[in-house]
Amino acid sequence: MGRIGILTDFRVIDLSHAVAGPSGSQLLGDLGAEVIKIEPPTGDFSRGSTPRLGDDGFFYLAVNRNKKSIVLDLYSRSGRGAFHDLVKVSDVVLDNFRPGVLQRLQGDYDSLKAINPRIISCSVTGFGPSGPYRDHPAFDDIPMGISGAYSLCGEPGGHPIRMPLHAADLAAGFFAVTGILAALLKRERTGLGCNVAVSMLDAIMYYMASDFQSYFISGEPPRASGSRHPRAPMVGVFETRNGYLVLGPSWPRIAKVIGKEWMITDPRFSTVEKRFENKKGLEDLIEDGLREADTGHWLEIMRREDIAAGPVNSLDQTVKDPQVVHNQTIVSMKHPSLGEIRGIECPIKISGEETSGHMPPPTLGQHTEEVLRGVLGYTTEQIAAVRREQEEMWKSRSRGEGRL
Repeated sequence: MGRIGILTDFRVIDLSHAVAGPSGSQLLGDLGAEVIKIEPPTGDFSRGSTPRLGDDGFFYLAVNRNKKSIVLDLYSRSGRGAFHDLVKVSDVVLDNFRPGVLQRLQGDYDSLKAINPRIISCSVTGFGPSGPYRDHPAFDDIPMGISGAYSLCGEPGGHPIRMPLHAADLAAGFFAVTGILAALLKRERTGLGCNVAVSMLDAIMYYMASDFQSYFISGEPPRASGSRHPRAPMVGVFETRNGYLVLGPSWPRIAKVIGKEWMITDPRFSTVEKRFENKKGLEDLIEDGLREADTGHWLEIMRREDIAAGPVNSLDQTVKDPQVVHNQTIVSMKHPSLGEIRGIECPIKISGEETSGHMPPPTLGQHTEEVLRGVLGYTTEQIAAVRREQEEMWKSRSRGEGRL
């Protein structure tokens, strides 16, 4: 287990911040790419999220392993020059700025391809590079609301419930990786780079394709269905005597398991259509049966009967789950200042590829000199000049003199 070396020969410049972009660049790093994260002197603002370890917040630590951090003020001439020098020797530039920001930084695709025709530029935005929402700020919850995803979360007829998975952020990050890998394949054929664009709104709607297809066919938009599947009877969360379990498609075996075989011949449940028509009554009967014993008891029986089911774990239970332990899904990394920290392993496994230990999320600017000297061949004087200009610019900003 660990970092996969399949992208070892590729270098990625990561200009992104928060979650959507960094989740994608972390995945590229997990697959072996050299990821150089360029941060402003203040750092990725997700470092300030709470709870924290040392100076770094949980958001930052979750999606920034296997990267090198360098500090460059892209509004300074020397910082922008170092960025452009890195573009000359890199394969990918990933960002998640609002449209227009990169043009001001001379980091848009037209500027980058003039420096390196093979460069692949990937921009993750909230809503896309054009359109009425182009310049609107976007964090995960906003596309989730606009897409209709939140209308599907909650109890029937109740208040919409926020989804806690940062689904729009992560969907956009992973589609960005898909686009980047496709662009790298195209470059192998053509020798030229290209621009990849992914929006959080489009990404989460792609995940909702089945919900939209239901609407396209029926003309009725799906509604919130609480803890149960909206269209598949007996699928979802059910209460037991001491907790909850998740049940998958199991008819008619579930009736036998709970000792209510009579339900199988009950005319209310004799066909798929009737089971859907009488969905609530059917599920109430099943839950009444499940409440008579503990979750562990039912899961043992259901596994013998080959019924898809599982516990509803809290996270402290999940990390001890035997399958999670077997899969080595929780990984440890040695951080230079925080000691041992834990994270979630990359789910991709590729046969024949050697793995190595993960690099922990870097401290702010940890690799600035290493990258400028080792990758770009900057001298000590050049590195000092970059730092000096950045310090002078920050002093001028503190005096209210603005940016270049």
